[in-house]
Amino acid sequence: MLRTLCVGLAAAFLSGCATGAQKKPNEAAESVAFEALKRGGYVIVMRHANSPGDQAGAAGLSEGCRLAPGRGLDAKGFYQARSFGAILAENDVPILKAYTSRMCRSWDTAALTAGGAPVVPHDSQMSTDANTVAAFKRDVTRELSQNPGQNIILSSHSNIAPLYGATTKKGEKEVPSGVIYIVHPRDWAPIARMDLIARLPASPSVAVE
Repeated sequence: MLRTLCVGLAAAFLSGCATGAQKKPNEAAESVAFEALKRGGYVIVMRHANSPGDQAGAAGLSEGCRLAPGRGLDAKGFYQARSFGAILAENDVPILKAYTSRMCRSWDTAALTAGGAPVVPHDSQMSTDANTVAAFKRDVTRELSQNPGQNIILSSHSNIAPLYGATTKKGEKEVPSGVIYIVHPRDWAPIARMDLIARLPASPSVAVE
């Protein structure tokens, strides 16, 4: 079950919640989440941005990515992924690297969100094999311990993200696009879920779903 911010967290989180007392609840929770990410040591788990099927002229921008028939990021998806990167940069979130599946919709999301940090395609982000998942978790945990003050992004798919801490809310059939999960590598449980789509202004040319 997704734990709420400021419940069962370290004292630094609790003190962060106190400083946000004058803010609306969602704003206070976001503020604490971003402060945690600034300190580093977390995994940012996400599904790729908007990518409906049966697109005419589907495109993949990352060299070497695998483009599924009619399935890349659409205009909304590219807009979302660029905006996610801007939001993380504006909030001074340090990114060590991003791991992604080899599918273009995931790889392009990672590249645009990571803000120039290295983007590494990895077989784990397309695998549900328990041993593969466990081994990759150990590798990521070790990387974060060796690089204090940094965070790592995992960009994958609706069936892969839950293996790394992404959860659905009541009424959701799958992990949605446009949501990031802040996951602690100690137990791979999410400490926060942030709806980045809700932060984006609608555009006359690119409506946000």
